[in-house]
Amino acid sequence: MSVNVASHLDRLAAERPQAVALYWPKGRVQTTGPSPHHQLTFAELQRDVDALAHGLKSLGVAPGTRVAMMIPPGPDFIAVTFALFKLGAVPVMVDPGMGIKNLGACLAEAEPQVFIGIPKAQLARRMFGWAKKSLKLSINVGKRKFLSNSSTGKLRLAGASSGALPIVDSQASDVAAILFTSGSTGLAKGVEYTHGIFSAQVELLKQTYGMEPGEVDLCTFPLFALFGPALGLTCVIPQMNASRPATVNPKILLAQLRQFAVTQLFGSPAVLRRLAELSAEPPITSLKRVLSAGAPATLAVLEQVSKLLPTGVEIHTPYGATECLPVANVGSKLLLNETRTLTEQGHGVCIGHPVDGITVHVIRISDDDIPAWSNDLEVPDGTIGEFVVRGPVVTQRYIVRHEATRRAKIIDTNTGETLHRMGDVGYRDGEGRLWFCGRKSHRVVLADRTLFTDQVEPVFNSLSGVKRCALVGIRRDSVIYPVLIVELLPTSDAIETEAAILNFAKAEPRLVPICTVLFHPSFPMDVRHNSKIFREKLAIWADRRLPKEWKGGPA
Repeated sequence: MSVNVASHLDRLAAERPQAVALYWPKGRVQTTGPSPHHQLTFAELQRDVDALAHGLKSLGVAPGTRVAMMIPPGPDFIAVTFALFKLGAVPVMVDPGMGIKNLGACLAEAEPQVFIGIPKAQLARRMFGWAKKSLKLSINVGKRKFLSNSSTGKLRLAGASSGALPIVDSQASDVAAILFTSGSTGLAKGVEYTHGIFSAQVELLKQTYGMEPGEVDLCTFPLFALFGPALGLTCVIPQMNASRPATVNPKILLAQLRQFAVTQLFGSPAVLRRLAELSAEPPITSLKRVLSAGAPATLAVLEQVSKLLPTGVEIHTPYGATECLPVANVGSKLLLNETRTLTEQGHGVCIGHPVDGITVHVIRISDDDIPAWSNDLEVPDGTIGEFVVRGPVVTQRYIVRHEATRRAKIIDTNTGETLHRMGDVGYRDGEGRLWFCGRKSHRVVLADRTLFTDQVEPVFNSLSGVKRCALVGIRRDSVIYPVLIVELLPTSDAIETEAAILNFAKAEPRLVPICTVLFHPSFPMDVRHNSKIFREKLAIWADRRLPKEWKGGPA
């Protein structure tokens, strides 16, 4: 079978032509009872993909053509993406929620020759001059051209009678797509995905979670939804703003989960937080698994959402990054019943064992480039270091960002493999499980010790009154002092909470250095998953709040 990811859709259209590939709402989804939805079978989806591919090809879209896509989750998003895969073109996917300025910077770096987007995106493209130096063609999603050279409606009409289009015989090393990171620790970076990496991801997801054709998936993260057609899953498109997952109406999700007897739910911790509000509802009996990624979900949320699941069904929290996914996996049973106490005592967050086919090394912490791999880099089990990943899903490079590529990649000169430095720190325990202790760039290096965010924050998150907290380091006269920034629960008292935090820190030798607490009204969070705290922004905020003469101690 061809390594081109579009081959999966052709195979499914031949094997299961009348099976439903997609459902999407006709109007507003009702929270009480079933709502009307459109549907598309695998055969119909394949015909739509072929029609679009013929139309795109007639406009000059060819293997290697970079195509910026700004299309909301739905049938157009999936059909256009697979049409581009079939042609060997390279979709460039940028999250519109990252903001106008960041969008412009990302598209300038990607240098797309074609722009396909909804009218709102076309208007923004014209207004802000997105990728104007590289763009040669724009295509509006809809019946009319609207500020563009053509439209998906015209392309469908032009290609409808042309029949099946053979898939470009892509090589495993050919670039399949450019996906941008969330930008949670700086400007988003464009990651080159090859057809070989996509194929490896499909196989790893299938073997790790036991996904089978015929299952029904409700996916609240658009990029993950692309795996549905490749895995033979029926995808239900949720009614939500995918760029603002924390705003989703959980009752609407629950209604769609029940209406379509969904077997798999994928959602960021922000989506799980909303579903946790419905923990008193009867269990969703059809669910076989829940996947949550993007950031660690809190134990309290896992506990509440577990009440919505049938007996024996777990919430899986796969660990990985845009640059390599999946890397490791752990289930909610282990987190809630075995490792929870250790996390709340400051041991970090258990992220489980590496998935089959993936090797995770733990190397000594360094901010320097590491050009070549050496076994001497590794630290003993139980020692905190940086996670480094090798395996078939590891991407090779970022576009344009050669310095970032040098920082993040290590070459094994013996095997020729590229290893990825996750930028995350943690350790391996005696049972081979990995424990996440935070981002390397977020560690707070004091004179006598180093504090790691995800060893410190869960300890205080377990205290009454704390919604969440963030550890940052503030510099004064070349000395770093730790500061704990706290977001309170709505009914909490700041004075009482601060006293409880400081008393707790004094009684715990590892936390004694923490003696400064600041309260923030609402933490800045990443857009994609709405789960990662922007600690860099909080550090700037704290630095401005604290007097220049401050040298640690109460604020």
